[in-house]
Amino acid sequence: MLIRRGYYDEALSEVEELEDPMDRVEVLTDIAVVIHQRGGPEDWIPSLIEDAMYIAKKLKDPAQKAVAYSVIASALGIIGYEDDAMDFFGRALDITDDIKNPIEKGIVLSTLAYHLAVGGYPESALEVFNVAFDTIIGAEIPYTHKVDGIIRIAELMEKAGDALPSSKALEFYKMAFDIFDKLHVNQRAAVVEKKIDLAKTVYEVGLPEVRESLLKGRYHYALAIVEKKYHGVTRLIGELEISLWMKRVNNSEYLDVVDRAFVKCENPVFTEANVQKIASLLTEIGSLSRALEFAMEIRDNRKRSEALKAIAVELAKRHEFEDARKVVEGIPDPEIKAEALTEVAAIEESV
Repeated sequence: MLIRRGYYDEALSEVEELEDPMDRVEVLTDIAVVIHQRGGPEDWIPSLIEDAMYIAKKLKDPAQKAVAYSVIASALGIIGYEDDAMDFFGRALDITDDIKNPIEKGIVLSTLAYHLAVGGYPESALEVFNVAFDTIIGAEIPYTHKVDGIIRIAELMEKAGDALPSSKALEFYKMAFDIFDKLHVNQRAAVVEKKIDLAKTVYEVGLPEVRESLLKGRYHYALAIVEKKYHGVTRLIGELEISLWMKRVNNSEYLDVVDRAFVKCENPVFTEANVQKIASLLTEIGSLSRALEFAMEIRDNRKRSEALKAIAVELAKRHEFEDARKVVEGIPDPEIKAEALTEVAAIEESV
C-alpha cells in the first residue's frame, strides 16, 4: 500500500523488518517497478535491483532461489532491461534442474512461467507452462498425487491471464479452463469461462484493470479508465464493447452507454476494419438503426453482406419482419442474400 501511494522511503524502511527473504525480494522489486511506472526517483532502481539480487543469491533452497530470480527477471523486463531480464530467467530455469521432486519442480516452473508472462514474455511463458505440465504428468508417481500440482499450474495460468490485456490473456485462460474442466474443478472452470467471455467481448480495450472492474460490476469505473486511456475511434469501440458486456450481464444502462459513446466521439475517422467492428458490435448490442448505417459503409461486398444479414436476422427475432426483408433486399452477395431470406422466413414461420 505504501508503495502504490508513492511513499518509497517508508516502504523501503519496512523491507528490513521482513523476515522472509522472498518477501524482501518481492517488495524491493515492487518498489523498483512502481518507481519506473509512476515517475519516481529513477536513480533508486539499480540499487533496489542489486539488493534484491544479493538476497536471492544467498538463498540455499533451489526452488526459492529460482522463484526469486524469476521475480527479479520479471521486474527487469517491465522496467525495460530486457537483456538482464532474459539472463535472470535463464538462471532461474537452470536452477530448477536441481529440484529433485517432480511436483515441486513443476510448480516452480509454472511460477517462473507466470513471472515471464507478467514481465512481458507471454509466448515464452506458454512454453514454460507446457514444460511444467509435462514435468508433473511425466512423474513416476500415482496420478492422484499429481492432481494438486496440475491444479496449481492452472491457477497460475489464470493469474497470468488476469495480468495481461485481453489479446494476450485468452490463451492462458483457455489452457486454465481446459485443466479445471478436465479435472472437474467446476467452480474454477466456471469463473475462468466467464473471464474468457469477457476477454473476447472487451478485446480492443481489455486492459487488466478494465476487465477486473467489469467483473466486479464497476461499469462506470471501467468506462472512466477507457476514457482516460484511449481516444477517438478506439475509445468508441471500447465503450461499445463495455456496453455489449453490460447487456450480456443484464445491466439496463447498456444503451445509455452507446448514446454517450457516440456523443463524445467527435470528428471520428473510421478505417474499413473500424466500420466492420462497430457494425458488428452495434448489431449484437441491438442498436440496429446505427448498425445499419455502419453496415452500409462497408466497402467489401461479402463483409457488407454478412453485416446486413446479421441485422436482418436480429430484426426478424424482434418480429420486425417487414424491416428485415427490406434489409435483405440490400444484400449484394446473392448466396448470403438467399441464406438471409431463408433464416428470416424460418423465424417468421416459427412465430
